[in-house]
Amino acid sequence: MATSEANGRSAEWLRPRVEQQGLQRYVSTIRERWILIVSLTLLTTLAAVAYILIAPKKYTASTDVLVSPVSNSDTALSSLPLIKETSDPTRDVETAARLIVNRQVALRVKHDLGLSGGPNSIASHVNAQPVAQSNIVTITAEAGSAKLAQQLANGFARGVIEVQTDQFHSAIDSTIAALATRVRAMSPAQRAASVGPDSLPAQLARLQALRSQPDPTLRIETTAAVPKTPSSPKKKLSLIAGVLAGLILGTGSAFALQVLDPRLRREEQLRGLYSLPILGRIPRDTRRGDDRALAPERLSPSTLEAYRTLRAILAASRVGVTGAPAVLVTSPSPSEGKSTTAINLASSLALAGNSVILIEADLRRPSIGEALGATGENGTGSVLLGMATLEDSLVETKAYGRYLRLLLADTSGAASGFMADQLFLPAARNLVADSKRLADYVIVDSPPLSEVIDALPLAQQVDEVLVVVRLGKTQLTKLQNLGELLATHDLQPVGFAVVGVPPTGEGYYYTAAAPTPGERRARAAEGAASQT
Repeated sequence: MATSEANGRSAEWLRPRVEQQGLQRYVSTIRERWILIVSLTLLTTLAAVAYILIAPKKYTASTDVLVSPVSNSDTALSSLPLIKETSDPTRDVETAARLIVNRQVALRVKHDLGLSGGPNSIASHVNAQPVAQSNIVTITAEAGSAKLAQQLANGFARGVIEVQTDQFHSAIDSTIAALATRVRAMSPAQRAASVGPDSLPAQLARLQALRSQPDPTLRIETTAAVPKTPSSPKKKLSLIAGVLAGLILGTGSAFALQVLDPRLRREEQLRGLYSLPILGRIPRDTRRGDDRALAPERLSPSTLEAYRTLRAILAASRVGVTGAPAVLVTSPSPSEGKSTTAINLASSLALAGNSVILIEADLRRPSIGEALGATGENGTGSVLLGMATLEDSLVETKAYGRYLRLLLADTSGAASGFMADQLFLPAARNLVADSKRLADYVIVDSPPLSEVIDALPLAQQVDEVLVVVRLGKTQLTKLQNLGELLATHDLQPVGFAVVGVPPTGEGYYYTAAAPTPGERRARAAEGAASQT
């Protein structure tokens, strides 16, 4: 029962203190992936510009035709092919619009303008639409040149009137001939009695007068002018559409990648997973050439300052606590800066005048000896097997003297994993305690516990566990697995060291060059003299 309660208290750090607000998450996502959004917006805008430059220019011209339907009560005109007035005014205008764009009118326009295309092809460039709540039909023509667009619009307006007039004249000629025969057959008395607008002589006279006129129901209201600017492509609209399309596509892609991206991208994701502090923010070092562990002389001044800050925060957290602290440095996955952090944390503590032992517990991928240029006859495996004592196996560094001693991994058998299994020997439990008696600080470079559990016995013996994560590298699932593993064994990390933080610029305090190995030896000697 007591163990369960302890595990419950330890697992409190697995739960975030405050859930991140929705708007804040959206802003963070946009800020994090702004390059993607800007790139896609630029790409779609360039595509819109290319469309404007490549797309053929189109010009549009319009002509208005006035429709004046004749009354159905007019007996003289009721039998003629004219637009008749109906109870629905919009129907009259729609009838006129259908008469404008047809094969017969297109043939006349082709003949009048001397065009080479077929009538259907010519008609496809013209559209006739009624103007709402009016007796106007607008004829809109589109062409590759401004002059041709004007000619098509005016040509179809004239053409429909000419076609309708020809049909009107043909029908009126037949009606006049029939009425003239009937009038000649009338006696003088009948002619004298036939008076009024509906009489045969009056109808004949009216039709003879209309014979010399065009179709009375259609008239050109306004003619088309030569358009000054092309109607297509629309430059402003195309550019606006390109920008909006890029913003929508870029923002959507950013959120989609945010959901699908399994990597740690920002500190807020850590706070959303764990209730642990961020003890150090290690800037992205442009001097890094590979994923190997790096000694202090290969780091920039701002990066070294970040490790000094990490050292100060860890030291401040142990104010009032007696005894030499042991800190295990681990990470969710390889190549996240774990060994570099362990080396530079240990060297920073040594420069401050502390006696430090750095234990290389990552026996599968040792890197500390190569980074610091140190070798030893006996290593971690030899001490665990009892083949050598801890004190005899420690190697002093040239740069820090006895202030920084190393327990390196054995060179034989490390690749096979044989040495890694030795961390589970009972002697591993005493390794940390023996080291703490010989130094002021013990730093343990552990393998990634979420992938290999080799150093778990050491993690259970140290005072603090520091988890190193790298922005853009650490897998969130492995980070969660590491947290669950530590919580299962009642281990609560002291906090995170975040590697790969975007640099904010190096100011005056960071411009000094890093201490050379000779300067480090001189400082170590001064510290030794002051202590004696």
